[in-house]
Amino acid sequence: MGIDKEELTNVDSFDYYWGNLTDHAPCCSSIKFAVLDTVNNSWISDTQQYKVCDRALAVSDTSAGTVIKDTIIVTHSMGNLMLAGAIALGKCSLDSSTSWVGLAGPMKGSMGSDFVQASCAGETNDLLEKVANVTGKCPPTTALVSLAYQGERFSSVELNAAYTAAQEAYTTNVTALMCSEGYSGLVSEYQAQFWILGAIVPHKSADNDGMVEFESCAAGIPASQFGDTWRSKFYRTKLNHYDSEFLYGDGLFSEAKMPVKWFECLL
Repeated sequence: MGIDKEELTNVDSFDYYWGNLTDHAPCCSSIKFAVLDTVNNSWISDTQQYKVCDRALAVSDTSAGTVIKDTIIVTHSMGNLMLAGAIALGKCSLDSSTSWVGLAGPMKGSMGSDFVQASCAGETNDLLEKVANVTGKCPPTTALVSLAYQGERFSSVELNAAYTAAQEAYTTNVTALMCSEGYSGLVSEYQAQFWILGAIVPHKSADNDGMVEFESCAAGIPASQFGDTWRSKFYRTKLNHYDSEFLYGDGLFSEAKMPVKWFECLL
């Protein structure tokens, strides 16, 4: 989420968002990045979901019809919901030759969305200014509104149902996950803002990355399946939401803060 300009076709690099990910994927014969407008569109948009499918289908010559083959798909944040929603509605599907790596997905929504919507209604506006570089200012974006927490006051019956369907598609199809139980994060220009977000957003749990709770990211996959080391396919970290884009490399000491090493060894 947070990209407001779409590229009409897949691109060869997207360092602004993913950093130098290409050098950390030695098993991939080629890498393509799908750049979609994730500010002015919701994750439940039919158009947006079809675009996700089309971009994934375009990567491999063996993909046919709506079946994505021989591809490793990596999704971050709202991208997880967009793909899961598309699969749930039959817009595309993953062949057994395709793997899906999910990162920091708000599969039950984010209380960060609820916080911003409440703030923009005048309830906590002063606090929003402290973290606006991450959340955006008022009015909340279309994308952020669509991440209202499932079952809470800013969600709807339709959105709740879409979450449930997406969660089923996600847990059935995902190959590996990175979800955070702590927002201490890596050293970066955004670290302090995620400390603030982790403290002031009314999260359901202290186990969150500043924007997304571990439980929302796991989406029903048992916590017992996760390990707190980069050796674990289902990786429980202490990264903030931006750290899981691989932008800031790895921590020096904590094995719960080594996203790049995890990704390299996963492939």
